Amino acid sequence: MKKLISFFISLAMAFSLVGCSPKKTSIPVAEDVDFKLVDVLAVENENVNTAYYYFLASVENNSDKVYHMSNLSYKLMAKSGSEYKSINPIDQFKTIISNDVISGMSTYIYGYIGVPKTSDRNIGLYVEGQDEFISFDSVKIRNIKDENVKNSSESKFIVYSDEFYEFEVDASNLSYHYANGKSSVEGLKINYKNKSDKFLVVPFLSPVCTIDGLKISSLTDADKLKTMSQEEISKQNFSQNDMEAKTESFKAETYGYQLFYLDAQQELSVNVLFEAEDVIPDFSAKQKNGITISINSPALGYRQNIKVPY
Repeated sequence: MKKLISFFISLAMAFSLVGCSPKKTSIPVAEDVDFKLVDVLAVENENVNTAYYYFLASVENNSDKVYHMSNLSYKLMAKSGSEYKSINPIDQFKTIISNDVISGMSTYIYGYIGVPKTSDRNIGLYVEGQDEFISFDSVKIRNIKDENVKNSSESKFIVYSDEFYEFEVDASNLSYHYANGKSSVEGLKINYKNKSDKFLVVPFLSPVCTIDGLKISSLTDADKLKTMSQEEISKQNFSQNDMEAKTESFKAETYGYQLFYLDAQQELSVNVLFEAEDVIPDFSAKQKNGITISINSPALGYRQNIKVPY
């Protein structure tokens, strides 16, 4: 009888150990090349009942050959039992930091996915060639709640702060410049700080600049206008037949704003530049409010519009 009890106890312990076995955080994708989940951040937006998952994964090449990232095929999927299900996301983005990984080096994969918030969703990275799945919860998922995100009309303020992060927007030194047929807006800074001793994925903020104005090439004497200084072109009268020139909304190109990760205790200020070729604002407008920067994060539930003086 004692032997029988001992047998059942051993069997129960075996099942217990299997059930408690940790989920894998990495898998081999080639000989001596590993694909590893590094960090995951969940951003919960209670107002619209969504959750965004930001992830950072690494590809570590310990082989003696170059590993080409084009060989790695993976998808963001959900696992239910032994099945993998496709996801219809609200929003999705993923990118690689470099195309080739030389021997002894590594690179990173960054991405996010926004989904309706449910309690039964097990999202992760499904690697097709290996038929393997790395669940996001194989690492400790950190959380941001939108209720802790600050919206403000101030030109400089902290958007979010917790034990891991601090994000600050500084638009106190915005300026507009025109030269050689191109409008430029500079002076926007977004400061990202990692307060922890861990390597962290970053939910970067996305600024967009729009100019309500005129396309220079569509105006009379366009070639002459392109050679003018800002002071000269701002004094030009573009009305025709006593009618004000019709303005349009143009989106400027944005440079220098995507930050994917931070090292331990690292702090970086991203200087954002906006450029619009062949575009000027409406200088004749009584209220000089034709240039707007919108800083937006659907994940954080943060949006701010900033007017640029000119």
